[in-house]
Amino acid sequence: MSAVQQVAASLIRAWQTHQRQPTEGLLLDNEGQAYEVQRQVAAALGWFDQAPARAWKLGGAPGGLISAAGVPADAVHPSGWQVPPGHCHGLGIEGELFVRLSRDLDEHTDLATAYAAIDAWMPGIELCDTRWVQGAQADALLRLADQQLNRALIVGEPVSLSALPDWTVQSATLSVDGEQVVVSSGSHPFVEPLNSLPWLARHAAALGNPLRAGDLIATGSWTGIHWAHINAQIKVEFPGIGSVTLAT
Repeated sequence: MSAVQQVAASLIRAWQTHQRQPTEGLLLDNEGQAYEVQRQVAAALGWFDQAPARAWKLGGAPGGLISAAGVPADAVHPSGWQVPPGHCHGLGIEGELFVRLSRDLDEHTDLATAYAAIDAWMPGIELCDTRWVQGAQADALLRLADQQLNRALIVGEPVSLSALPDWTVQSATLSVDGEQVVVSSGSHPFVEPLNSLPWLARHAAALGNPLRAGDLIATGSWTGIHWAHINAQIKVEFPGIGSVTLAT
């Protein structure tokens, strides 16, 4: 069994048994192998049997790899969603801005084209989890293979921005049970939240599933990851854009 097959088998077992898997002895050599694991896991679990991914998670930071994962349709939820019991091993919360595309994007997309293709902006929460034992500290390629820790996207109300904010001072807050635990300003890893969207357009096209009008894209964390407790009320707010809530 190849390294890719071993990692994929472990992750498939984790999803099917709802038990985290150890990473000892598992090693991937490059990003291509990690994305092949994503493909094999999705195929085994039937995530995209009816239709290809129409939602995407983007991640990464300057100096590191840019990462992406297609998100199954049943992992996208409206603001106020209640996480079902046993749905997650952990409750990692990230405050993000999501965008919805108004037109298709191809491998020739640049930043100006990406901005012109935005139909709406939405405050969002990415619910993170890991299928690995101590997965938050696992090797970067194993995290990428594991959907880059994605479990769900929670989507706030869409807004059209007549003028873009100054991203260097755009603030974001994360509150748990009414108490602000993260208050940040200009804190997107790339400052520019659509910085990685041209890369995603190339990546998706290379996978044979190019970005299309109506696709939802989570553009990266403004708050870092906060591990919440069960029965918490979560709120993420982007002043001037909106807020989104989640009940754990």
